[in-house]
Amino acid sequence: MRFSVEYDENSFNKVIDVLKEFSNKEVSLFEIGKECLRRGVIFSDYLFVILQHLNIKKIVEAKKNVINIKGNLTEEVIEETKDLVKRKLSVSKLFLTPLEVSKFFQCPRRLWLEKVVLSKQKKEKVGKVWDGEAVHLSIKNFFENIGKKEESLLLKESVEYGLKSFEGAVQIEEKEIEEIIKEFIEELKSENFDLILPERTIVSIKFGLVGSMDLIAFRDNEVYPIEIKYAAYRGKLKKEHLIQGIGEVLLLNSYFRKNIKKFYIFYSQTKNLVEVNVKRRYILNFMKAVSKIFKVYSSQKIPPKSRLPNYKERVCKGCHVMHACNNIEVIKRKKV
Repeated sequence: MRFSVEYDENSFNKVIDVLKEFSNKEVSLFEIGKECLRRGVIFSDYLFVILQHLNIKKIVEAKKNVINIKGNLTEEVIEETKDLVKRKLSVSKLFLTPLEVSKFFQCPRRLWLEKVVLSKQKKEKVGKVWDGEAVHLSIKNFFENIGKKEESLLLKESVEYGLKSFEGAVQIEEKEIEEIIKEFIEELKSENFDLILPERTIVSIKFGLVGSMDLIAFRDNEVYPIEIKYAAYRGKLKKEHLIQGIGEVLLLNSYFRKNIKKFYIFYSQTKNLVEVNVKRRYILNFMKAVSKIFKVYSSQKIPPKSRLPNYKERVCKGCHVMHACNNIEVIKRKKV
């Protein structure tokens, strides 16, 4: 959770640098947004507020999602634009992550204990949680450095880096992570993506969301989030994974001002890259869940436990704040 958005000088400067590089050229808004995201600009709102102002100043011409930057980005214009961005894009409100909305679906109380009460989390010292973290970090390192080294060498170094970062906590072996990444690479190649960016954080003022996607893939002027799950795919998508994916789609919708039609989930234990088509009802259900979170947390009451079928095995077993939840239940029983 995040409770405000403040002006970010770094993001502003990066957008200005991108616009300068495209000076005296016709370029699509999508390409400019793509370059901004590649450089780590987390608010595309910066880009659109800047472009609107430069259009008024006759420095930019826009037509059918294509703009022509004429240059003349003087220091005076830049400072004037910066003041406008500061006024418009400093926002105080609650921002949720797609993962938090997914966790709320699983168990409202768990999210409340983790993010509102900030209960101490008791994670297992060794096991699946850390195995998943090692896989994620290995994949992130691989895609951050792809093209800089020969692929087999980079793969080995990435796996070693992931394992070393969680040394003593993991049970997964080097060979298994290597096989997961190799299969993942083959799955991605079969999709013919033009560009894959690892872990870019995006903020959407419109939807009140903030999130960091595992990977963001581009193909034919389209963009897709890819989530990596250290889990097995058995032919049916878990609803919590669907919810998280839809949240990431909404973040990209907001960033690029276009409708994202699908997202992907890679299940590393069974090495499946699952393609999920976005449906309107998925988005409506996600937004209803966000509204419910605001309602539950503004009530100042302790949220209920999970009501999912088999929740003790499905949710409680891997919960890091179960000790705090159990204490609440003990106190409730004593009051009765």
